[in-house]
Amino acid sequence: MHNLIGNAIEHGEGKPVIVSVDSNESAVALSVRDYGLGMSQVDVNHVFDRFWRADPSRKRTIGGTGLGLSISLEDATVHRGWLQVWSSPGKGSCFRLTLPRTARGEITSSPSPLPPEDAGSDGTLPRLTVGEVGRAGVKGAQHGEGAIHD
Repeated sequence: MHNLIGNAIEHGEGKPVIVSVDSNESAVALSVRDYGLGMSQVDVNHVFDRFWRADPSRKRTIGGTGLGLSISLEDATVHRGWLQVWSSPGKGSCFRLTLPRTARGEITSSPSPLPPEDAGSDGTLPRLTVGEVGRAGVKGAQHGEGAIHD
């Protein structure tokens, strides 16, 4: 959570950062939404890669190595959870961490929407689900309508 919130503050361009928590019968979700620059789909495809930064030349305000999101994804996986991202240039980003309610539980759906409800309803916003854990293990990145499993 610390990494997700810190990134939202750093990349949020001084605009609001919203942290929300919700739950359903199978899961608890924490979403961190910023209204900063957002990322292109190309950037979103690499956001969980080790040592990767969206803009390595940008002045950094809180430091960092480019490892935070990859470690966050590993932590989510260890706990049988999902770490997912939605982002759109000019509209900001939303990272959603969904964890099972019980140690041996399985997530059937996330209680928090992704894309976030305030992202717009034009249907053309980029979507990406990364690190979904299920019986088959960790799946790679998937694009398009089928990528969001709510």
